[in-house]
Amino acid sequence: MKEVRKCIIKQIICCLESIDVTVNSGKVINDPSGNFVKWMDASLDKISEIKTQQNKAEIYNETRELFEEVLSHAMSIAQVSLDEDSKIIRGSCQSVLHALNSLDKEENLNMINLFVDACSDKLCILERKVNTAVLKLCLETFSQYTQPLEKIHSFCFRASNRSRIEELDGLVADFDLHVDRIMQIGLFAVSCSSNSARGIKIRSCLASLEALESELVPALTSVLLDSSAHNTNCAALLTQHWISQAVTLQELIFLIIDPLAFCQVVYEAAAEFVDGLSSNLKMKKSLKLKEISQFLQIVKVLENFFDKAQSEFGENEGNRVKTKLKDFNDVVEEVESASNRLLNETNSNVENSTRVLKRCKILLTVLKRLWYCFVDDPSLNPKPSPKLEPIEPTGNAFLDHIINRGKQILQDRSVLYRTPIKNAKLADQKIPLSKLVHLRKLSFINVKNETSLDLQITDILGEMTNISTYKLYDSKV
Repeated sequence: MKEVRKCIIKQIICCLESIDVTVNSGKVINDPSGNFVKWMDASLDKISEIKTQQNKAEIYNETRELFEEVLSHAMSIAQVSLDEDSKIIRGSCQSVLHALNSLDKEENLNMINLFVDACSDKLCILERKVNTAVLKLCLETFSQYTQPLEKIHSFCFRASNRSRIEELDGLVADFDLHVDRIMQIGLFAVSCSSNSARGIKIRSCLASLEALESELVPALTSVLLDSSAHNTNCAALLTQHWISQAVTLQELIFLIIDPLAFCQVVYEAAAEFVDGLSSNLKMKKSLKLKEISQFLQIVKVLENFFDKAQSEFGENEGNRVKTKLKDFNDVVEEVESASNRLLNETNSNVENSTRVLKRCKILLTVLKRLWYCFVDDPSLNPKPSPKLEPIEPTGNAFLDHIINRGKQILQDRSVLYRTPIKNAKLADQKIPLSKLVHLRKLSFINVKNETSLDLQITDILGEMTNISTYKLYDSKV
């Protein structure tokens, strides 16, 4: 099983390189990738110095550099966010840049202080919008967590699809975006968590998923071309490992997510979906079982979330949630049972659709009560996200630079490899996705075959031995 061996070797190299750096420097690797929150904190601290420092120009230039990092990381998240959230983030980035440019032009000390406050406020608004976008991305990704891979698996394990191999490209493209979203969610979760042990576990899961990127789909494609026992077992093993690591990652991320914010995001998405069902029913269109299944996919993410995250709640929160959560689970089960019974091929009609819709609205009410268990102010009402028009390339050179930086950060995201290596020639080649998956990942390391992988492990172990021997000898002297 060549693909399995290569995947394991890549993970061993990652571990050995981390140990090597730690032994050599005496410090644990502090990888800044995905640290949107840390860049945000540094930017807010730096811009506040403009109020107290005389040398405004120097502080401003340092602030602008930090703002560039914040905006670039925000745009990298926007690249994989839902369309509406991507537009919102881009619009907020424009607003931050406008405030920053206004600060640069101002000379009056009193006005400078006002513009500093304006920049800080705009940056905090951007942070909230990025947080919301990531939470919505969690909902979207976790509601169909293994589906993109399962679709490829089903396609490749059906021999009749050999004559339609070109259709695999679309499935692989969907899976590629899905993995990018998982990676961004994971890296963002690490940057938000103060629990270093949990962060290490998340990065370990991300490294496992990344190690599988260049091996998993080719292994599945091999089954489609030749369904031998060897190919089938190899593909099944890699698929099971991917799902196992993805599920573990999801559980770790659930332990970090704020339940108040996540409940609000799920409620708003579910309410919007129910509004759409109500509109169809007003036009005398019967509801379809598939539509209710999509609605339940949304709310079941919250069911799964509470199942994993309850251990993190305080005693008061746990007591408040307990009864409401039981009601929520019972109503979810009732909606599912009623839709299966009333919306099947023989019973589907407007009257039965109305009965199912009533149950969906009851579920919304119960979901809202569950959400309010975490709300300090009971009078709080849901606030829908703002609707923004699409923002095309702006002509603002610096903003366009930020957007391109964001794309590059997304392209270079890596937990497995610390030093991205860019290869311009590879970028120009037109290779079908089904033939070579995740082209950018293959350019992150110079390794081209298993022999060089083995040699790389040998070199690292040799270097570590030399360092250890030297330090032992030095301590004796």
